[in-house]
Amino acid sequence: MYPAISPAERVSFRQVNRETGNRLRQQLVDTVTGKVVESHNRGRGYQVGEEQFLLVPDEELKEAQLQARSRPFTRSMPTTEDEDAAPAPLQPLSKQPKGGRRKTEVDEPEPEAQEAEPEAELTKATPVPRPIVENTHTIELDRFVPREEIDARYLLAPYYLAPRDEISLEAYSVIREAMAHEGLVGMGRVVLSNRERPLIVEPMGLGLRAFTLHYAHEVRSEADYFADIRPLELPEEVVDVTQLILNTKREHFDPTYLEDRYRTVLVEKLREKTSKLPTKAKAAQPSAQNVINLMDALKASLSAAKPPAPSKGRDGSGKRSDRVPSTSAKARRSKRTG
Repeated sequence: MYPAISPAERVSFRQVNRETGNRLRQQLVDTVTGKVVESHNRGRGYQVGEEQFLLVPDEELKEAQLQARSRPFTRSMPTTEDEDAAPAPLQPLSKQPKGGRRKTEVDEPEPEAQEAEPEAELTKATPVPRPIVENTHTIELDRFVPREEIDARYLLAPYYLAPRDEISLEAYSVIREAMAHEGLVGMGRVVLSNRERPLIVEPMGLGLRAFTLHYAHEVRSEADYFADIRPLELPEEVVDVTQLILNTKREHFDPTYLEDRYRTVLVEKLREKTSKLPTKAKAAQPSAQNVINLMDALKASLSAAKPPAPSKGRDGSGKRSDRVPSTSAKARRSKRTG
């Protein structure tokens, strides 16, 4: 299972010191005591009141994950009569504006990005480990549905599915051809990043493509936004003229239209700025002339250790003379020593 979207193509920035150019580091601080909280003391809290949180240990989250895998699906939402008997769910403090439209809020960047919890609105993301769900490296398809019945709002992220080996190729091809013939897509679940996700699998040429899906509670109802729109009686000639304009601009889909032009310009500017940076001095490399041959060094050492050569004789040959010294010369030497 391979992601069809490449995050490596994104241009990202780090927060740095304007004066030194060094990267900045943020710390998580207790809002009441003002003290820095170490990583081993960071936990998860579900907000139930003003500065009031329910602490949820990682062990309870792990247990909830295990229970969720064996829990049957809720087929319908509770009716009005059932709401009186059912306990009221905890509501986060974030208020929804009138008319059902929610205001989008932008938070300050955190030290590390972390996926939001689906069941609860937590405090600002804290880098604590997720409860681990066993990853079986398999996709469990438990039903097949018509592709046109799946609303595009539920599609989350695309993936490519490839056979693991030659042995699995036959089963891979059989399920692909069967779904293509029937016009169906497989629906099931997979564990990604220690989190179980619903997904669909559909044929794509000789391969298979998968889409992870949003959970049902993540998708907002259009009724909250379209309820105030009333139907209008439109003049037929206005509709005809508009259709004519649409047809003059009709084209086939071209992926090049999806170019992120801001990213293109940004990359060009970054490359230009990078080319103007002063080149760093490279570390001095030893010259080839300074490389000493080991054999030459050994020969020089042996030559220095040899005794000095004897002086040359009178014959100039450098060899010791075999001539016996004369008697008179011996007498002169003995006389000097006496």
